[in-house]
Amino acid sequence: MDHGIEHIPNGSSGHEQSEVDVRTIVISLAALLVGAMLAALLTIGIFRYFHTVNRVDETAKENPQQVPPEPRVEERPYEQLIGVKAREEHALTSYAWVDKKEGTVRVPIANAIEMLAQKGLPAHDYLQDILAGRKPPMPPKAPEGSKNGK
Repeated sequence: MDHGIEHIPNGSSGHEQSEVDVRTIVISLAALLVGAMLAALLTIGIFRYFHTVNRVDETAKENPQQVPPEPRVEERPYEQLIGVKAREEHALTSYAWVDKKEGTVRVPIANAIEMLAQKGLPAHDYLQDILAGRKPPMPPKAPEGSKNGK
């Protein structure tokens, strides 16, 4: 079988016969450089435009005590988280009135678990609730012809 491959006596497969076109590479690099510069200039122009359009009013600079609406960016969120956890821990481990008129109090969670274990959970038969509202089944209807005796 002849595949049409020329055999080279040294065993090397050869090299390209034409040289690299340096002019095309230089033109491509120049076009790439011009494109990058245009993109940079466009980006700078957009940033300058938005900087002039979105200027902070001078009245806002004069009144620094004005607080922006919620949610605000937190400067030290870890401190706020520590405060939240401390309030939650206090609510879980202390006694307090929930409603004095009703006589409702908050007890520490450990004591509440012990009280519930001593008292026990209330039991309720939910099946009776389901059946309580049902009507008894209707008796089957007799055929109309049997009522008149025919």
